[in-house]
Amino acid sequence: MNSDSHTVHKTDDGDNIEITSEVTRNFENMTNKTRDEKSEETLSPIMQPPEEKMFKKKLIAKVDRRLLLMLVVMYILACLDRTNIGNARLAGLERDLGLTADQFQISLATFYVGYVLLEVPSNIVIGKFTPSKWIPFLMMLWSIAICCMSAVKRFPDLVVTRFVLGITEAGFAPGSIFLLSMWYKRSQFALRFSIFFSGSVLAGAFGGILAYLIIDVMKDAGGLEGWRWLFLIEGLCTLLMSFVAFFVLPNFPENANFLTPKEKNYLVTRLSKDDGSLHNPRSHKEFSHRGLLMSIKDWKVYHNMVSGICGGIALHSITLYLPTLIHSMGFNSMQSQLLTVPPYLFGWIFSLMVALHSDRTKERSWHIVASTIVAIVGYIGLATLESKVAKYISTFFITSGVWSMIPLILAWFLNIHSYPHDKRSIAIAMIITVSNCSGIIASMLYQPKDGPRFVKTNVLIASLLTLTVILVIFMRFMLHRENEKMNSLAAKNDTTSIDKSDSRTVDVEKTVKIQTHDEMDVEKREHEASEHASGRDPQFRYIL
Repeated sequence: MNSDSHTVHKTDDGDNIEITSEVTRNFENMTNKTRDEKSEETLSPIMQPPEEKMFKKKLIAKVDRRLLLMLVVMYILACLDRTNIGNARLAGLERDLGLTADQFQISLATFYVGYVLLEVPSNIVIGKFTPSKWIPFLMMLWSIAICCMSAVKRFPDLVVTRFVLGITEAGFAPGSIFLLSMWYKRSQFALRFSIFFSGSVLAGAFGGILAYLIIDVMKDAGGLEGWRWLFLIEGLCTLLMSFVAFFVLPNFPENANFLTPKEKNYLVTRLSKDDGSLHNPRSHKEFSHRGLLMSIKDWKVYHNMVSGICGGIALHSITLYLPTLIHSMGFNSMQSQLLTVPPYLFGWIFSLMVALHSDRTKERSWHIVASTIVAIVGYIGLATLESKVAKYISTFFITSGVWSMIPLILAWFLNIHSYPHDKRSIAIAMIITVSNCSGIIASMLYQPKDGPRFVKTNVLIASLLTLTVILVIFMRFMLHRENEKMNSLAAKNDTTSIDKSDSRTVDVEKTVKIQTHDEMDVEKREHEASEHASGRDPQFRYIL
């Protein structure tokens, strides 16, 4: 023994063992460390199940009111601003600017060109400027672009302003989706994304009515055409909302000033465990090249891009051309505008019901497949049916299927790319960027020469949706395999930990190490984390 002081410890068998003060200090340090780690794990309040259930329900409702509601309002305005050019066309924009039909199509497409160029850079920047500042700043910029559209005189002016609108709106959707993913568990994504995307549905359902009222009331006021007032008034409304968002939109749960410390701790703990970052800090401020490199190397990103562009073509085509499709059935222009509302509303309600069921069952892939098949039936109906009523009913199938499918696909993609967070931000931006290229394609699909049935286009979209079904089933199979591998790894680590604990003995002549149950738990977790190639929490499993 060395010169350190000694203490005597009696074992359970009645033997006295001598422990040096150095060993005692090591044990105390280990115990303190374990206690600290355990206290970090119990930052979320210890509550009885009924109490915790009520606390969680109130907390999620509080987040919904502050974050989700604000983003929905912002998204409604974003959709109105990007689609009001169609209403302006009906009010005489094309005639007043002397545009040809091809020039108008080009002005539509230039929005998506600008849109896809800036989505990934915007989601890189969002980590440096924080969402509560960056997203409202983008909103302020695109509101100015919309206001400038009220002053266009020629075709080049319209193209430039539409391009700028696309650039400034580019970061809003992926940034909002990323922000939502940082506040909710993966099993809560589908319903929240469906509610978020309901902004597009509501804008589509009531945007035409709002535009008609503005154009009718303000026509020739101040010597300006009604469509110019439409751009100006809706742009000013968006500008006003951007200032509100600067003060209302939160950043991340860790620094949310509208939550109590108890609420923050509870939310951060459950979110970290859910997204696989339990053993790693939830860092949002430093977005390195790691996220970009991980996204580029991940085959699942490219798979999701193909799925996204197939679904996106269906989404953009029905959004852009639903009035045209209804008009081609034999309804007049006014009837066609009004008859777009029921399919929009029915599709919205259907999508919320599907998303709610998907969240409750914690299942994604079969819900996506079922929703996609509903949309396929609708497109086949448009291509083959003769009856006006039957074709109109087919549009209900399309809106229901497409608007259910898209939020579920995004929720599933975020589940697949949930960790690390810098990869999540870049991967979702890359996927949405490619998916939004479908807007350029969709804007060119329904050509007048193919009317009134548009058989080729409808069959093409149905075929792309069929490919989506195949891709989703393939991804489910691959994720199931990965989950099985993680289960096997977890079982192996459990066995390793048991073998380690059985082999420990007390050596009286040498340094004695006292192994507590807490220490074994810590060691087990550290072993699991080191064995897991991705660095993700060992309890993480993909939602299928």
